[in-house]
Amino acid sequence: MNAGRTLNDLAAELTRQSESKKDYIAPQGVVEAVAVPGANDLPRDIAVTGFNGGAMELTNYAHGQLSQHLGIPKAYYDRMRTEQPELLAGNVNTWLKADAGNKRMLRTLDGKVRAVLSPKYRPLDNFDLANVVLPTLIEKKVQIVSAELTETRMYIKGILPALSDELPNGLAWGTGHNILQQQDRGKLVAAIVISNSDIGNGTLRVEPSVFTTFCTNLAIMQQAAMKKYHVGRANQADDGFEVYRDETRQADDRAFWMKVSDVTMAAFEEKYFRAAIADIRRAAEQPIEGDVVQAVTVAVEQLALPPATSSGILKHLAAGGDLTQWGLSSAITRVAGEVNDYETATDLERAGGKVLVLPATDWKRIATAA
Repeated sequence: MNAGRTLNDLAAELTRQSESKKDYIAPQGVVEAVAVPGANDLPRDIAVTGFNGGAMELTNYAHGQLSQHLGIPKAYYDRMRTEQPELLAGNVNTWLKADAGNKRMLRTLDGKVRAVLSPKYRPLDNFDLANVVLPTLIEKKVQIVSAELTETRMYIKGILPALSDELPNGLAWGTGHNILQQQDRGKLVAAIVISNSDIGNGTLRVEPSVFTTFCTNLAIMQQAAMKKYHVGRANQADDGFEVYRDETRQADDRAFWMKVSDVTMAAFEEKYFRAAIADIRRAAEQPIEGDVVQAVTVAVEQLALPPATSSGILKHLAAGGDLTQWGLSSAITRVAGEVNDYETATDLERAGGKVLVLPATDWKRIATAA
């Protein structure tokens, strides 16, 4: 598992961001793109102005949102951005003014635009989410083992050692680490992954998971997972008047965050954990019957994993000596712990959980690959 930040570091950065970020809603007609010189020998770029009194550059993710919103093909957008920023600014301004009355929400942080969104976008801020789920996790005696804030998402990963089971019979996979006490090693432990994007990059998720204490692997089990899309009430009515009182919106927010807290608590219900353990034990009895190299190749393609992960998965599958569905899952989640990019590592942990519950026909395609 990728360690990421400590909980204290996460809390400090969330607090800092909550004090620095600002949101604006403005008609497209007042927003203007301008070419700006690059700082510290960086290439020239574009910034946007007209909504906050000064020009603000955009993050790479916000550039992607602007490209998509205006219908400018991303490859062409990126080429203009790199080679002809004045041309890109002109294109952006043309399409912004073509629908001048259309409004956009611009979320900013540290003097940069980090998101270009619909004004109906309902922010579910990382700071608010952490304030809701961390007390719940502490109440449940959950141990936070990994946390991170990337450019687009927040992650909190925790385990509950009190809810555990033995590894499948005879299996002692991996090399072992020292996250838990020695008496707790070699077990399957209930875990949780909570993730969120407050700039439109996916949903708020509360995902029950299983953690392998012997090799500190995490498999995100997607059954019973909660997903909340960031759409809801509009921030402003079409006629410019507020439809809902602040008290109404605040009550709506409180109700939603209470639901998140309830789902977080329910993620550690024993019935969900036992169902996941049953899936793991079934997977441990499903052998790879064909060529191991081809099995990994097919699995990488079927799970849409980065091709570069194939060699690592094959290496750990062979080293683990468990040529089963469970062994393949363990090899994938082991590679997740070696990947520097936190987003990619989490995707691999989800893939490891997905392998365990593949439909029989999908698993057969992998297991019998020749």
